[in-house]
Amino acid sequence: MVFNIIKRSLRILSSPKKEFEDLNKRTFESVVGDYTTLLVTVAILAGLLSLIYSVARAVYFDMFLDISIQYVRMINYSIGRSTSLLFFYLFAGTFLLFFLSMVLRPFLKRMKYTSLLKILFYSLTPLLLFSWFLFNPLPLGIWSLFLLITGIKTYKIEHIKKNSIKKRD
Repeated sequence: MVFNIIKRSLRILSSPKKEFEDLNKRTFESVVGDYTTLLVTVAILAGLLSLIYSVARAVYFDMFLDISIQYVRMINYSIGRSTSLLFFYLFAGTFLLFFLSMVLRPFLKRMKYTSLLKILFYSLTPLLLFSWFLFNPLPLGIWSLFLLITGIKTYKIEHIKKNSIKKRD
């Protein structure tokens, strides 16, 4: 299941215009499910990689630089740091995304809120896929901004009757 979501995410990155055009065919629930699964997977992966990196670095320092390390305290600190990183990913992926959508909402009044959220979920794909590499996230943010602009330009606003079951706003 996760591999199918990653394949779809890579298709979003390789041909964003086509994927944003096909976004109308997907339900809001399926997009949210894919985003949530990818967010939780990346949060766990980032936490684990941070823990492995910290332990490997401490072992390297202990072996090659002759530094005395208290491993129990170091692992306790590393687990706490990794856990906080995991929860930061979950916080940023939910609450900060919600605040971003509230900021963008007044500028995109013609678009339904659920459509805006679907575009935001798709446009955050570079940050989700590559931010667990511990480096500067600014290029990924620019890439996400480019995908957001592409998504807003290519997304087709469908007109739904006022009394239809598909009317959710």
